[in-house]
Amino acid sequence: MNFPTLSEKIKNKNARVGIIGMGYVGLPLAILAASKGYAVTGLVRTTTKAQQLQKGSSSVDTIDKSELLEVLSNKKLIPTVLSSKELKNQDIIIICVPTPITHAKKPDLTSMKSVAKELGKANLTDCLVINESSVAPGTTRELFDNISTFLACSPERVDPGNHDKNVANIAKIVGGIDSQSLVLAQRFYKQILSANIVGVSNLETAEMAKMLENTYRAVNISLINEIALLCERIGIDVLEVIRAASTKWSFQAHYPGIGVGGHCIPVDPYYLLELAKINNTPMTVTRAALERNNDMPQSLYEKLRRVYKKGMSIVVYGITYKKDIADLRESPVLEFCSILEHNSIPFDVYDPLLSKSQISTLGLRVAKYAHVDIFVVGTDHSQLDNDQKFFISKSTIVIDGRNAFIKKVGLRVIGVGRMRS
Repeated sequence: MNFPTLSEKIKNKNARVGIIGMGYVGLPLAILAASKGYAVTGLVRTTTKAQQLQKGSSSVDTIDKSELLEVLSNKKLIPTVLSSKELKNQDIIIICVPTPITHAKKPDLTSMKSVAKELGKANLTDCLVINESSVAPGTTRELFDNISTFLACSPERVDPGNHDKNVANIAKIVGGIDSQSLVLAQRFYKQILSANIVGVSNLETAEMAKMLENTYRAVNISLINEIALLCERIGIDVLEVIRAASTKWSFQAHYPGIGVGGHCIPVDPYYLLELAKINNTPMTVTRAALERNNDMPQSLYEKLRRVYKKGMSIVVYGITYKKDIADLRESPVLEFCSILEHNSIPFDVYDPLLSKSQISTLGLRVAKYAHVDIFVVGTDHSQLDNDQKFFISKSTIVIDGRNAFIKKVGLRVIGVGRMRS
């Protein structure tokens, strides 16, 4: 298929779209493209996963299930197992697979390389391939060049749990391996998004933009974590400091806490560090920032250790990485729990977004409603306001890893950069 033909198919919404990966990135994108009139194939690894999606069941808790069921019922979205046969049927293939880090904090491109291998088997010369997975500059070109005539990179910017920003209205950065690839990708996204489509000069610029976005967040969160620790030492409330600083137009507020989690901020900078190492370019600020953020669970443990006495009852409230979503990826609260276990301090866990079996599967003990001696806020879910009364009495010490309690509760509140007693 040549450029004019594929361009026309995109314009008329006759282009068949295959999306590899039906997680937090791929599934919302698939639902959106299908709802806009494209025939979408959701490509997954296993038959079990495909069958679950066909029934409208998904582990992605942030999607609108009614929207999923609608595109499934009208056959605009068909989940199936990834294969060369299915790939050959597509005009556009979008890659939305995980790009995590290893236990040693090194980039893990296992899924990406597996996808590249499958694409290489399928003879996709005239297909538009778009990589939405977050990778270091040069990766899209290295893995997917020569697979198709048309190749683009448009890093995802999904923010799970953010009801104001979703896949349809977040500005889209697009880079192409050449001008035709860029045009085709832009035309496709313009058909389904209400947001701006921002074209950049090449694949590597698009990749680096995503790396910068998340490294910027990591560094600034690290800075506010350091400021918070200093505020503790000299008796200043860090939240009051942030409010005051925010009156300056050029200041962007970031907030301290137990640590940084999720699929982007604590992960992407390590891809950048590996690229910098290969290119003999020290990134001391980024490396130091990651170390500070990684140390925050230990810092919260030190607060607990100073008030803990053997025999005290402890509940850790909320273990997901972010408020109001049931996502455990890179959760700093799980690291905090590991530190408690390592130091032989018994505790129970309560998370209103997770089932008892989900918590037990992690090897953690499920808390029962009862007042405790120490109440640790790991994640400040919206239900905290209601749930806290079941755990906090007048004698409870609150270790507030999210600075959720503005006013004093229990005996006293020990936050990150602040205290209420």
